[in-house]
Amino acid sequence: MVRVILKRIGLAFLTLFGVTVIVFALLQMMPGEPIDSIVPLDASEELRQVIIDQYGFDQPLYMQYFMWLGNAVRGNFGNSVSDNRLVLSVVSEALHNTLILALGASVFAFLLSILIGVYSSYRPNSIFSWIGTVFGIGGISIPNYCLSLILIGIFSVTLRLLPSTGMYTSGDYTFSSLIQHLILPAIAAGAMTLGIMTRMVRSSVSEMRSRSLVTTLRAKGLSEPAIMRHVLRNSFPTLLTVAGLQFGYLMGGSTMVETTFSWPGIGLIIYQSIFTSDFPVTQAAILIVAAIFVSINLLIDLLRIVADPRLRK
Repeated sequence: MVRVILKRIGLAFLTLFGVTVIVFALLQMMPGEPIDSIVPLDASEELRQVIIDQYGFDQPLYMQYFMWLGNAVRGNFGNSVSDNRLVLSVVSEALHNTLILALGASVFAFLLSILIGVYSSYRPNSIFSWIGTVFGIGGISIPNYCLSLILIGIFSVTLRLLPSTGMYTSGDYTFSSLIQHLILPAIAAGAMTLGIMTRMVRSSVSEMRSRSLVTTLRAKGLSEPAIMRHVLRNSFPTLLTVAGLQFGYLMGGSTMVETTFSWPGIGLIIYQSIFTSDFPVTQAAILIVAAIFVSINLLIDLLRIVADPRLRK
């Protein structure tokens, strides 16, 4: 078991190393000199020289990479070109907002998918099962930015029930204001996760119920709720993997959803930093998002090893 865990951790670090190489290479692939993506156009020659020394642009490429990696490990990504704030401060604030959106979307998607998936697997010919199929196909098929516009058109423009932009109402920074602004983005961001999880829960539970294990449990006289607990427990490792991947996807920032709703998350920050050529923010945001995604997948792998004895071998 220890060997398997160490192997998973080693693969995670290897993946992160590859990500750092790709993120660093992005700066080198920009048109012109890399320093032009960091230094303002009206900067003095003295400031340019200071930044050249700071980032090591006069050093060989491999030395620049290791200098950048060393700074990144210490959390030093420099200052934002747009507003001269610390890059880590900008990204941390956006990441906090994305975490709120990801949690809201996860609660919506995971709870509803378990309810629909389990019920439709037990009642495959019911109207509820048909509704579950529609949710599953629709959630996967409709792009989240299209769904965002549909939700805004219905609930914000036509019915005027919910706000369409921002994270809070101006001057009202209460929890109720946050929830009102969170509902539509959470539904739009979690729709694809809902579709994937609904189909996965239904197929996993249906496949588990067709096994001889359930027949044996019924022969022993167990009640249907007790059998359901056994079915869900045996389906848990598979569902855990899918749920972890989907939460990592949501934490990566639903860029189009955050842009449409002006939600100040990591996706919106990446979008804005690309269009303003604020490359230090772009690099830091992509690297931190990738690190979070890899970390979540590593955690899910370790939880699966604990939950499923077969994987310990």
